[in-house]
This record gives sequence, C-alpha cells and structure tokens, in this order.
Amino acid sequence: MKTYAFELSGEHETLPRSEALALVETNSTSFSEIAFMDQCLIVEAEDLDVDALGRRLAMTHRIIEVLAICNADLDALARSVSLLDLPRRKYMVRARRIKDATPPADAVEHEVGRVLFQKGYRADLSNPEMVLRAIITAGKIVIGREAACTDRNSFEARRPHLKPFFHPGVLMPRMARALINLTQVQSDEILLDPFAGTCGILIEACLIGIQGVGIEVQSRLVKGALCNLHGLECSLLIGDAKRLPFQESSIDAAVLDTPYGRSAKILADSKELLLKESIRELFRTIKPGRRMVIVADSPIEALLSNAGFRIIQKHTDRVHRSLTRQIFLCSR
Repeated sequence: MKTYAFELSGEHETLPRSEALALVETNSTSFSEIAFMDQCLIVEAEDLDVDALGRRLAMTHRIIEVLAICNADLDALARSVSLLDLPRRKYMVRARRIKDATPPADAVEHEVGRVLFQKGYRADLSNPEMVLRAIITAGKIVIGREAACTDRNSFEARRPHLKPFFHPGVLMPRMARALINLTQVQSDEILLDPFAGTCGILIEACLIGIQGVGIEVQSRLVKGALCNLHGLECSLLIGDAKRLPFQESSIDAAVLDTPYGRSAKILADSKELLLKESIRELFRTIKPGRRMVIVADSPIEALLSNAGFRIIQKHTDRVHRSLTRQIFLCSR
C-alpha cells in the first residue's frame, strides 16, 4: 500500500473529506484512513487511481504521495528530508501553510531545498522533473511527491451567471460536483436529477462521463437549460418528480437540490407533499444498494426514513443568515 495526502480546500468543513473518501473507496482495491488534520486527509490505499481522482475531485487541491510526516519544526523537517531516497531528478518544492500553522511556507521550502542541495540534488523551478509538496498543518509537516492536481479553475468558468441561461438559487459547480462524487456513481452509469432546473448538477455529471438524466416540471426552465447543455450528452425531460417515468430499480444514483427560497416555484399542493412523493419515487427507481444525495432547506430525516432510505451522512451548508442547506447522503 502507498500513503497519500489529500490537500483539501477550506470552502466547507466536512464535505471535502467525505468527497475524497468516497472516491478513494471506489478507485482502489482497499484503503484505510490514517489521519485527518486541518484540510489534510491521509489514507493508505492499494492500486489507487490518482489520475481518475484528479479529474473528478472538486474540493481537493492536489493529491500527494507521502514520503514523510514529521513534527512542524525545521530541525525535524531536515532530519526527515535527509533520509528520503529520491530519484536523481531536477525538482521543485512548494509548501502550503494551513491557516495559522507554523513554520512559514517559505521557510519550509528553503529548508527542504538546503538539505536536498547538500545531498547533490538540483532544483529547476521552470521545468522540474519532480514536484515535491509540503503541507504544514496541525503541528505536522507532510511532505511527498505531487501525484495529481485538480483543475479547480475550470469550475470558476462554469459559475451559474456565466452560463447562457441563469436562474437564481442554484448550486455552485464545485458543490454540485462534490455531491455527485459522494454518490460514488461511475462513468457511463445513470445519474438522475428530478429537479433539474438550469442543469448545473447534470453538467458536472456529464463532464466526468456520467449519463445525466434530468426531470424539470417548468417548461420555461427546460427551454433555457437546453442552452446550457449544448454539446453535452444529457437527457432532459419535462415531467413531474412525483411521477418519474422510469422503471423500478433502473437508476444508478441521484443528486437533487429541492425547491426552496423565493425563486422556487412549487407545483404541488404543498412542499411537504412534493418532497414526500418525490422521495418515494426516488426509492422506487434507484437501484438497491446505490446512493442518493438530497439537498433541502430543513431537516427531512423522517421523510427519508419513512420512504426506506438509510441516511449515511448529513452535512450542513450555511448560505446566508436565513438559509442553511441540509445535505443528506442516503443509501437505497
């Protein structure tokens, strides 16, 4: 087994770790979590497909193959680096300090470079053959070789207001991708969003090779969302989430952001009835043992349990003073 460190983003307290673990589980033959420090998850994994994780992860900056973990002081760092058996390649070292952790990142970079220079290694900042990364967090320094780096900038280009069709109250792309990854849905499998809206969730699914299928009750939103889906392999239907047009146990996973807020339009006798019947339909159509993520603006544990779902995780996401999203990861 190899040891890997995930340099997590700080945009959410719990989702980055859960997203990374969900993908590690499905992209390795076996794994175990070794430690979780502030914005740093360390796992041991067998045959981990780091390239696949790098293409999918939304709330991780990079994945590092761990070479050493030491106390967060320069003497301990020097001792650890002096023991490393690295290939004779030109290198670059970069460190990231999490919050108020010490020592400073530039001091760590300088110390690693000093020790490696004494061992006969040569740095090359413009065209390195090997990138070394250090994470300074929670009284420790984690150092290793960069194994994968996520393209987080691409999510910025897909922000909702930059798409051809915009409607307020939608999930940001990184959040949508992270929720998809929590379901552990694989390439070429089917992911359903029965409240598709402007199709932000489905776009993120399609970009990683998942077959996105959306249901949206408002024809105006469907017409606009089709502009957002241009060039993507995705199915979008006008329909009712309370009466899904699918056979029993035919869907591999589902991610849905339920209607709430002033911009939401409820086409049902009540929002509670809409959620109750929609969740019941999702239980009917999702395959046994597979996962669903549902986002709501209030606790819905009873509705999920009564429909037959098992709640695996619950996360909260404070959007503003009057809205805190409740995020439920469930198993059919």
